[in-house]
Formats: sequence, C-alpha cells, structure tokens
Amino acid sequence: MKQRPQPDRRCSYVIALERSGGAPGDLAPLANYLSGVGVNGCEVIVVDGSPRELFDENRSVLRWVSRHVAPRPAHRHAPGIDPVAAAIDFASQEKVIVADEAVRYTSCDIDQLCDLLELHEVVVPQDYLDPLPWWGGIEAGRILVHRGIEPIGDGGTFGFRRSAVRGLRSIDVRVEETEEPLRRLGMRGAEVFSAHDVFIRREPPQLTEWLRERPRSADAELTMPVRSAIFFGLLPMALLLAIIGGISLASGYASAIGLASLVLALRGRSGAGAFFPLRACLYAPVWVLERSISVYWALLRKLRLSTQEPGAEVPAEGSRQKVASGE
Repeated sequence: MKQRPQPDRRCSYVIALERSGGAPGDLAPLANYLSGVGVNGCEVIVVDGSPRELFDENRSVLRWVSRHVAPRPAHRHAPGIDPVAAAIDFASQEKVIVADEAVRYTSCDIDQLCDLLELHEVVVPQDYLDPLPWWGGIEAGRILVHRGIEPIGDGGTFGFRRSAVRGLRSIDVRVEETEEPLRRLGMRGAEVFSAHDVFIRREPPQLTEWLRERPRSADAELTMPVRSAIFFGLLPMALLLAIIGGISLASGYASAIGLASLVLALRGRSGAGAFFPLRACLYAPVWVLERSISVYWALLRKLRLSTQEPGAEVPAEGSRQKVASGE
C-alpha cells in the first residue's frame, strides 16, 4: 500500500525588528530563542529597520542565528515595516510564519501551524501573555474581549502561504499604510483561518514600552470607524449623563459598560482557561477605559502631525530616517 506523503513542515520564520536604542546584549534572549527555531528546520529571517548604527550592532548578535537583512524601501510605511511584503521578497520557503520579537513558538507550535497551512492560505493562532504583570493583564483583557466578539487572533503572529498572497505586493502602501497586515490580506481576498485552539506564548513588554505603544495601538482603532466611534463616545456620554442625571446615572452607565466588557471577556475565555487566568477577565473594563482615553491621545497626535509644515521631521519617528537600507 502506498504511503501518504508527509506534510512539509519546512517554513520561513520572519521577524520585523525596529529599535531606537538599547545595547546588543538586550538581543541575547531573542537570539537564544531564534537559535532553537533554526534547529527546528526553519529558515530564520530578521528584517531590521533600526537606524544604521544600531543595525550594525544588532547584526553582530543576530547574524549567527538568522539571516539579518535591512528592509527595502517598498517594505516601509508610516507605522513601520510591512512584514508580509518583506516576507514575500526575502523568504525562500512556501510557508511563512510572521511573528513579533516577543512571540515564543515551540517546535510543536510550528508543526501545528505548518500542518494548517497545508489546508489554508492564512492561519491566525491565538497568542497569550506569560508572565502576566498588571499591564499585561490589561492586554490580556483586550485579547479576551476581542476573542469574545470575534474568535480570531489579532496579528501578534500568523502564518501564510507565499503563493496565495503574492498579489499583496501590488497594493498601494500609501493608501493602506494604516491597515494591519491581516486586514489587508483579508481585503485582498486571501482565505483567513482562525486557529483559535492553537495558543502561542508571547512575552509581555516592559512597562515603559507598553506606555509608548498606547497611541500607536489606538491608531488601529481610528482605521475602524464603528469601533472608534464607540470608544470616542464613551467618555462624552458619561459626562453628559453626569450633567443630566447626576453621578448615580453616570455610575450606572459606567457599570453597564464594565459589566458588558466583563461578560465578553468571560465568553472569550471559554476554551482558553488554561492560558488566561480568571483574573485576566477583570482587566477587561480597565482596557475599555484605557482605550477610550488613548483614542483621543492618538487623534491629538494625528492632528499635531497634520498641522506640521510640509517636510518637517517628526521627532518620534525622526530617528528612523537613516536606516541600513539607505532611506
């Protein structure tokens, strides 16, 4: 009897890296992890958009465990590096896993994703945070609310088949630079499969890094009119109710919002209890409050940038103008 061919578990593992500071030694944990990914048979590629001097320092660490390359001009847009466009150009394998530098796959996780990519064009597993500091708890609350509404990962990591998404290179980045990679893949017509029962560990960021990312995370809400309208309306509505009916009416409104987010988080935790402790659900109302504030932060940031004179450098992004790719 003829044996069935075994699924091809070879893949390219791609990380988009951008740093504005830090010593090369800070990359030691990442390098140690990537060495294990390489041992598992993956082609490891780090697309490093750091400024030139940091790029060279990073290369001294990462070249031993990965193919360390600079992004091409076509791979860059306002939020950073487009990992899908970079992976299409640099990866040599048909199956590609895209992950941020905090994601930690096991050998079994990689095998699972490669198996699923035999059947689907794009596969999105569910990431979770471990360990879980208080700011990580807020992020976990966000994940659970998102999972309770729509059980699909939010792009911390995903896999795709290069042949299925090659058409993405024709997308005008200037038009869609604010769109997240997964949303652009879906809009392009790729089949996106939610592997909601495949859980991938992600390490929480440092508190300072988490705080710096609040405006950028809120920027994603601004690209979704319905969700951004909801978050923009929460605080003004509470203030209006306080003026009309007093603190008791506003407190009732806030309690209802908090209860609804808690219910969604509990629903999202179904089937994921081994990876999300129950206390993570209690952070869901805190995340709603944080996001209802940070969307205004993000809007003010956009207004400030739009009022700058043409050609003026943006301080927050200015350190990126001289990267190894020569931009």
